[in-house]
Amino acid sequence: MQARVTYILALAIILGTTPSWGLGQESGITAKLHPWGQFDPGTWKLVRVVTETLNEQGQVVSTSTTDTKTTLVDIDNEGVTLKIEACMEVAGKRFQSEPQTVKQGFHGELIVPNIKLKKPVDGQVVIENKKVSCKVQQLEVVGPTEKSDTRIYYSTTVSPYVLKRKSVVSDPEGKNVLSETSFEVLALNMPIRMDEATQSGTYVKASHKGAKGTVTTMAVLLPEVPGGVVSQSLKEVGKTGRVVRRSTLELVEFKAHSGGDQIRVFSRKRSGRRAKQTSRYGP
Repeated sequence: MQARVTYILALAIILGTTPSWGLGQESGITAKLHPWGQFDPGTWKLVRVVTETLNEQGQVVSTSTTDTKTTLVDIDNEGVTLKIEACMEVAGKRFQSEPQTVKQGFHGELIVPNIKLKKPVDGQVVIENKKVSCKVQQLEVVGPTEKSDTRIYYSTTVSPYVLKRKSVVSDPEGKNVLSETSFEVLALNMPIRMDEATQSGTYVKASHKGAKGTVTTMAVLLPEVPGGVVSQSLKEVGKTGRVVRRSTLELVEFKAHSGGDQIRVFSRKRSGRRAKQTSRYGP
């Protein structure tokens, strides 16, 4: 059960914490560019992920719902520390996972040792047929069983700041590719409705290709939301090309603090049994 919950958590936060290797000040990427970095410790958000598993005929054979609360614990010179709590419901049974605490660099991924990085260079990305100037950070992480090569395209002025990323994981010799991950911004300044007001958000796409198939994620981001993600849709396609799993994520509520003050509270209207279940993750 714990493995399943961990899988859901990874999918739920992949775009809420994109993408980093704990480079911090060395790469010119600071806390303000992280989707949690503009907030104070104590800020939290609650999201709900509904996941469906499909059979070979494309019929839904099982459904699970996971409520995940992420709380900002600390921010230091290396990155942010997040506490993650999750409660999953499957076939009417509820499973509470053990809280997890993770530390991430200012681009969002777990801090890891043995990072080799080059000096950032000038670059550009194309978003909606427009060229956007940015910096390109190239880095390599070598471990005992695999090597990761990553290029991160980031801007200090254009939200969500990390505009594109491409990572290739291979064996230590670099001969056999084990997985590929990409992230890109599709559209900027898109109208997003929240709290009966229209705000400017971002549409993004992430893709992960591995030995078991491909996972594609489309998400909507708002800088005012801790972690950035407002909604998310995901599908997992197996090696045969069949959709084996799909999920949706929605923002349920959050409470944001900045500069020592509470600056924003959001709560989606809920009623009935679900409202009672999520109340355990209150402030």
